[in-house]
Amino acid sequence: MEQKTIKIFLASSEELKEDREKFGNFVRRIDKKIFMKQGIHLDLTEWEDEDSAYRGGRKQDEYNKLVRESDMFLALFYTKGGNFTIEEFDVAMDEYAKKKSPVIYVFFRDLPKEEEWSTELKAFTQRLGDIGLFWTSYSNQDSLRLNFLYQLLIGENELVKLTLEGDKVTLGGETVAQMDNLPFAAGNKDYQRISAELATLPGEIDGARQFVAEHPDNDYMRGELQKKLNRYNGLKEEFAGLQQTLFETSQRIAGMQREQLSDKLRRATEAFEKGNLDGANALLDEIAHEAETHYKNLSQDRELVHQDIEAFLLQAKTVMAEVNTPISERIKQVQDIYAKADKWAKESALPDEKYERLLDDYASFLYDYGLYKEAEPVYLRLIALREQLYGEEHADTAESYNNIGALYNYQGNYDKALKYHRKALDIRERILDSDHPDTATSYNNIGFAYNGQGDYAKALEYHKKALDIYERVLGPDHPHTANSYNNIGEIYREQGDNDKALEYFGKALDIWERVLGSDHPDTATSYNNIGLVYHEQGDYAKALEYHKKALDICERVLGPDHPNTAGSNNNIAGVYDEQGDYAKALEYYRKASDIWERVLGPDHPSTATSYNNIGAVYDDQGDYAKALEYYGKALNIRERVLGSDHPDTAASYNNIGGVYHSQGDYDKALEYYGKALDIFERVLGPDHPNTKTVRGNMETCRKKMRGLNLGPSPE
Repeated sequence: MEQKTIKIFLASSEELKEDREKFGNFVRRIDKKIFMKQGIHLDLTEWEDEDSAYRGGRKQDEYNKLVRESDMFLALFYTKGGNFTIEEFDVAMDEYAKKKSPVIYVFFRDLPKEEEWSTELKAFTQRLGDIGLFWTSYSNQDSLRLNFLYQLLIGENELVKLTLEGDKVTLGGETVAQMDNLPFAAGNKDYQRISAELATLPGEIDGARQFVAEHPDNDYMRGELQKKLNRYNGLKEEFAGLQQTLFETSQRIAGMQREQLSDKLRRATEAFEKGNLDGANALLDEIAHEAETHYKNLSQDRELVHQDIEAFLLQAKTVMAEVNTPISERIKQVQDIYAKADKWAKESALPDEKYERLLDDYASFLYDYGLYKEAEPVYLRLIALREQLYGEEHADTAESYNNIGALYNYQGNYDKALKYHRKALDIRERILDSDHPDTATSYNNIGFAYNGQGDYAKALEYHKKALDIYERVLGPDHPHTANSYNNIGEIYREQGDNDKALEYFGKALDIWERVLGSDHPDTATSYNNIGLVYHEQGDYAKALEYHKKALDICERVLGPDHPNTAGSNNNIAGVYDEQGDYAKALEYYRKASDIWERVLGPDHPSTATSYNNIGAVYDDQGDYAKALEYYGKALNIRERVLGSDHPDTAASYNNIGGVYHSQGDYDKALEYYGKALDIFERVLGPDHPNTKTVRGNMETCRKKMRGLNLGPSPE
């Protein structure tokens, strides 16, 4: 691997010597532990580093020479400018004007209330404002490290990525910052409020649990316990969403540091960075109002419109962080913001490099919030633009292929999913290390697509490739490794190899029990999967044992109104249905249906699944009118939500055809079987097990029709 060197010059006044040394040690650590393994060397120069290199003449001239040779120039300021630091900044600016290098970043350490900038430093900040150079505040090493990495990784993101794991920002497994130490999170009033409530609720829940255990007939306290559980789990999801939104917003602001910003937009970013979300949104609202005037005078104010689009992209992030506004309202508002930004970008000829960032944000938002039909054309435009900008040998292009492949996977369009996932994998195998997690992601996604097509051998091959990377890179106890075991177990279950399925589900369960604990929802998922295997083996007692273990965890940890609890009820119902205990089956199916309908809504695919399953019980009982009623409810949702070409829609057609078949209405049966067959053949292919099943149903139906038309037998 050819090594790339990035020369970094770190300047600061003497008063920030401790900050400079700690930061320098961090850069050297990540250089050795992370970047050098990816073929990149971070060559850091600090003031003390060059003392021994002095060979006469003015020592500062030696430093200035190193500034000119650097790729990145970082300057740290506190209360004083420092003559040499400002001189080094001027040298860097002069060099940048000549050759667009080094890129320059200025960081100001936050001042205590009793301190203020020196006269010299005030004059320097005025200069920065005059030339439109954006600077960043930092309050501690965490915020300094994070902002440095944001800038460093621009252009290097195909190799290493910053990710948010719980409350930690990590890079290649190395913790960079704790969210609680970052002002944009720690200073955010909603972040503080939710964090404080999450800290107190577990004690309240334990107290309520103990009371209910001692007074099991106290319905009021049982209800109070459930309210607390619902509140706790809802808050955890809300908090995780807020953390991710704040993190993404800070990344968006970091990406603006190379732009010339209006004073109002710069103040909005500063307000956000200090945790003042309301202040940031108020300024962004003002900008959005003023932007309408710029847009009306587009031919004269084109550059201002381009700045307004940058403000829209920031506003889209900050609006999603307003957790006190209902999520449906935020989604609608942000969708409108992106649509306006997209329209203005087209009409104002926004430069391709900026348009690419817009489309990337827009597509990700639509996908993350389930707007799949709207996301597809945006992803396709993003792909075309990235191919034009970077070609097909770039990590960003591969990422776009992967993302639209994931969308097609969800939609059940497995041919298209495979097409794009293979493109992503081909690039990642060539430009990334063979052990890179992104490569494992591609293997996993290809495995899911093959599984959807019913090609279990291929699915198994790719899931095992992903597992191999996770075991070697992340270790045998990592949740990603457990997920891979689980995926492989699912393939074996689909193939009917129950022994192998139990082996891999057991490995996943072992990790989740040790790493996440016996009361974690992922542990419940493993119990459910093991229960499904015993169900298929006909060991209904074992199946119920494991499904009820899962249900017990879900009810205690997530509460009786959680979608996962509904899933466990659904699985238990399936066992009773198989045993012929239709009353019990309907009881548990209706519990699942009631939860999904109330929590996820009447139009959710899971609600459709529950209707379908209730229909199946009535079908088994011979109550065909009720069966058609519930199968019809499921079909109606699936056609509207998943589309007319989705495999689940085809399954509904097949089920309805089966009822008409049982009733002897063979014309109607063939009509619905034909609709199912058409979808399965187009989406899954002629050799998929589902396609073959429907084809067999049609043949049986035709034979019965022929039997009816033979007339009396000869004597």
